[in-house]
Amino acid sequence: MQNEKRRNIYLTFRVTQEEKEFIKQKAKSAQSSSTGAYLRKMAITGVIVNYENQDLKKLLKSIGGIQKNINQMAIRVNTTSRMYDDDFNYLKEVVNEIWQSLISIQSVLLSLKQ
Repeated sequence: MQNEKRRNIYLTFRVTQEEKEFIKQKAKSAQSSSTGAYLRKMAITGVIVNYENQDLKKLLKSIGGIQKNINQMAIRVNTTSRMYDDDFNYLKEVVNEIWQSLISIQSVLLSLKQ
């Protein structure tokens, strides 16, 4: 091994026994050659994502709204035995909003991955 490639600097940190076991499990499931190799790889190339933006809040709001309205539509369909055009159009609109939010969130997460 060349001198510049030698790993002769130690980094240390403390963990609980449970954290140690969890790290070892993650290293094993990642098929890493050792816990040290896994930790080194995660420290160098790992990404921590704290994702909170308006798209996520909008998505959660849309999902909450559609849940309430679907319950109301189900009651109406059960009592009248038919689904109204307005209800169907509303569902299409909200599903489209949710879809656009998911695409936006996916785009942001993919850009973080690179």
